[in-house]
Amino acid sequence: MSRMPMSSGWASVATAPHDGTPVILWTIEKETPPEVPLTAGFWTLNPKAGIGYWRLFGDPPRFCSDRQIRGWKPLLRD
Repeated sequence: MSRMPMSSGWASVATAPHDGTPVILWTIEKETPPEVPLTAGFWTLNPKAGIGYWRLFGDPPRFCSDRQIRGWKPLLRD
């Protein structure tokens, strides 16, 4: 996980909501924040396995861990 300062409204994944709230995600594939955020998802838990992970919207849906996310933004703003 990157320890670089967040900018342009991006927050560290350490502060991301892990309660199922949908958010825009900045993945590790990109060195700089995306101009047009295209990755969105939500945190979910697998009770049988006892682990949590990001479920990314799309077809087919993808999954990733906090280690694969650089930052996040709210999907909806007040």
